[in-house]
Amino acid sequence: MSKKVIEVDLERIRPNLRLVYHRESLEMLCRFILSRGQVDPIQVWFDGECFRIWDGEKRWRVCKMLGITRVRVILIEFVEGQIFSGLLE
Repeated sequence: MSKKVIEVDLERIRPNLRLVYHRESLEMLCRFILSRGQVDPIQVWFDGECFRIWDGEKRWRVCKMLGITRVRVILIEFVEGQIFSGLLE
């Protein structure tokens, strides 16, 4: 598995189906990103059609709320036969 940081259009990233977010934590992250920018890249993998979020869906949602169109991501590339477990070390 290799990881590299790239910048992609936000619209090319698809979220997970996480449904529960606390408004306060989203608002706090909004203030942080407004004052300091996107510090931590979103971790994604490419499924052949679009990028899928592995870690950082809340950052993705906040960037979308703020109208940010391009974000930094860590693109995780898999070797054939590699499984997802153990990716986040």
